[in-house]
Amino acid sequence: MIRFMIATTCLGVLVPAAWSADANTPPATRPAGKVVNIGLVRVDLANRQVSFDAEVCLRQGALEFLIVAWQTKTHESILQTRARGSHLHAGLLMLGLASGKPARWAEPGQGAMFLPPAGAGLKIRFNWKDANGQSHTADAADWLAGSANQEIERPVQWIFVGSDILPGGRYWAEVYGEMISLSNFASAVIDVPFCSSSADDDLSFVAKTGAIPPTGTKVEVVLTPVAGAEKALDARETVEIDRFGRRQVDGQVLTDDQLEKWAGSYITAHDRGMVVIRADGMARVWDVAVTQSVLRLGGVREFDIQRVPPPSDLLPRAPDQARGAVAQWKDKFINYRDLLEDPALGAQRTLAQIEAELREIEAQKELLKDYAAQLTKALATYKATTRPADTTAGGGK
Repeated sequence: MIRFMIATTCLGVLVPAAWSADANTPPATRPAGKVVNIGLVRVDLANRQVSFDAEVCLRQGALEFLIVAWQTKTHESILQTRARGSHLHAGLLMLGLASGKPARWAEPGQGAMFLPPAGAGLKIRFNWKDANGQSHTADAADWLAGSANQEIERPVQWIFVGSDILPGGRYWAEVYGEMISLSNFASAVIDVPFCSSSADDDLSFVAKTGAIPPTGTKVEVVLTPVAGAEKALDARETVEIDRFGRRQVDGQVLTDDQLEKWAGSYITAHDRGMVVIRADGMARVWDVAVTQSVLRLGGVREFDIQRVPPPSDLLPRAPDQARGAVAQWKDKFINYRDLLEDPALGAQRTLAQIEAELREIEAQKELLKDYAAQLTKALATYKATTRPADTTAGGGK
């Protein structure tokens, strides 16, 4: 059973770990027959639907998105919404879905091939009322057409790719407002199920003006998972490695055995599951290699290796580097009038960074001292209780 939990600091909502992606029936802790509100997103657990309100902002022209966040990329999207992408993501997790794979290049050895998004499939419908109060409904694809009257593949279903949580905790889709994409944006929450690029004018989407209600019309967006979406073969999870080589999944530090067991459960639920290994810039190459090896033992075959740059400037690691850094600071202090920021502020930040680094080194020092003491004790016990066989030739002196 694969469990999904998104921290409150990242998505603004906590999805209980008991809500699993491979559950056939709702756990007892899930509020049955109830609509749960996550911000402006509504999750209908009984009918397995996620919905939110939007507004028509564009009726003609080229498109890169179906829906964007309020007042962001409204010049290339039919709808805009005040709902948050992270809340939409959380709502889909509540239905037992797992994040899928964005459009990407094939793994080395498979040839130079661009692969389409893959993962849990969704149906998207629009509900609205006209000026006379009459109700209307349409499939999302009904509002799309090909540029210059060209035939174009319209999505029969959509893929929950799940955007991503960036280093530092921000939800990627909310940085630029990219909710539901038409052009394979990996940052979007939802994408089309085929390769699509705005760079190809002959294959780009445009708004189907005649099918779209007037600008400003309020529209209810309803997303429904296709049958079996919670057991999609393609999925994506992240394993984070900190500078000390500790591996975390959903904020929990795992040993080698625990990580292998987790990988086995993950692949059992999603046979073609990908794992993103996101390593701190200070983590060792060996840490990444060992993590990948353990995940392979658990059955994972597809990886995306990411290196996260350190959040601040690297401190000197050799005497000449330290001398050069001090010289730079002295130059800043002399020419402070030419700088946009008082160099004293930067110096204080660096001193705070040094203090933090010294604390980490002290903790590492204590760990190694304790390790040495325990090893010394174990060695002494071994010598006191064991008489190794004489390995001298013939057993003589």
